[in-house]
Amino acid sequence: MTFILLGSGPETSVPELDKMQEKYPAAAWIGVDRGVYNLLTFGIMPLMAFGDFDSITGEERQWVQSKLKNIEIYPKEKDETDMEIAINWCLRQNPSQIILLGATGGRLDHLFMNAHLILKGLKVNVPVYLEDRWNKITILDPGIYTFNKENFKYYSMLPFTEEVKGLTMQGFRYPLENKDIEQGSSLCISNELTAETGKVSFKKGRLYLFQSMDKA
Repeated sequence: MTFILLGSGPETSVPELDKMQEKYPAAAWIGVDRGVYNLLTFGIMPLMAFGDFDSITGEERQWVQSKLKNIEIYPKEKDETDMEIAINWCLRQNPSQIILLGATGGRLDHLFMNAHLILKGLKVNVPVYLEDRWNKITILDPGIYTFNKENFKYYSMLPFTEEVKGLTMQGFRYPLENKDIEQGSSLCISNELTAETGKVSFKKGRLYLFQSMDKA
């Protein structure tokens, strides 16, 4: 099952929810903090809700609690973010993939933390994606990956580990062949697919994959 988590990030950065419903009709939706309120006002009933709910008013919180039975409320001062708590719960349900929405566009420390939460899925072989209206981010382990032309114009690769070894990119405007990339290199920023499909492979390390498009 696909789990889609909606957090408290700016609504202007969140992909259109009706299009996400069309793309993932059988997905289970999870509300995280203000994301719970936003799901309910859009007409989506979340399977579960998590948060300290410090980003909604007392009146909004009462309304949310009147609508939901499956809600877990946490204190503001805790050792995990609301999003981490929600992801940990989802991973215990043996999902096929997890998609994080409403997790970009605000504070940079929250953005970087949410990007690091992708690692939790890697440890149990569950793909985790961080998405907004212009970007889709994940972390790749060594292997071979194929990409089709979608709505994304740019493909950027950043080493998550100190070094990524044997990076090969085929079908791209700027191809690579068995290249070692060190952390801090901008070599693989803003590449573009020129073929209908592109192939990326590497032998060692971990790699951030950014699929992006320009803001309209």
